Amino acid sequence: MPTTRHCIAALSLLLTACTPTAYLSLKPDQGSGTWKDGHERSVIRQDSLEVSLGFVRYEGNSMVFDMDIQNQSERAVLVAPEQFNYTPVATTLHKGQEYMPYFPGPVSAINPEQKLDGLVAAVVYNVRESQRPLVLAGAEYGQQYRMEHSAAALQAQTQKQDVEARLLRKNTLLPGQGIRGYVYFPRTDEADVLRLSLPLRRQPLLLSYRQLRSRQPAY
Repeated sequence: MPTTRHCIAALSLLLTACTPTAYLSLKPDQGSGTWKDGHERSVIRQDSLEVSLGFVRYEGNSMVFDMDIQNQSERAVLVAPEQFNYTPVATTLHKGQEYMPYFPGPVSAINPEQKLDGLVAAVVYNVRESQRPLVLAGAEYGQQYRMEHSAAALQAQTQKQDVEARLLRKNTLLPGQGIRGYVYFPRTDEADVLRLSLPLRRQPLLLSYRQLRSRQPAY
């Protein structure tokens, strides 16, 4: 039978295992030296098209980028975030790794419409559950259940409104027009380099970021 001392030792080991060994941050290879809203921008120009990109944050299983596109050309350009992608590259064998990680190919950006649909579904589900009568449950449990889902519905609705206001969605930019918004990519924490490809023209615009590891958070 385990003693108290054994339980404390096991708990300590578990907490140590759960402690993150490194904090991640992204640094642009093509840093412009210009900062906006706390983020250094990468700027690339091609065919009178200018793209300014800044990494915003890691969020759950996603990486969030702030993208500004200005069309100064004489023809329209289609902005379709779901077509953006990056190729993860491993260049260093890090502590605890026996082999260099393998990546099957480019990682596509999260489709903005699917992201919004998921948030709408979360709102609908939690609103429905907050109003569902629990016939076989006790009154106290039922009230607690409905309160939890009511709070979750409010949180999902707030998140939906925030994402909807900032999200970069599919648009056609006419000459002289510009657009700015957030683009979400799935995370690849094992990568050291992320090579972004933005197919806004026949020849995609290319940008590169280095994923850095440190013992202290960079923000």
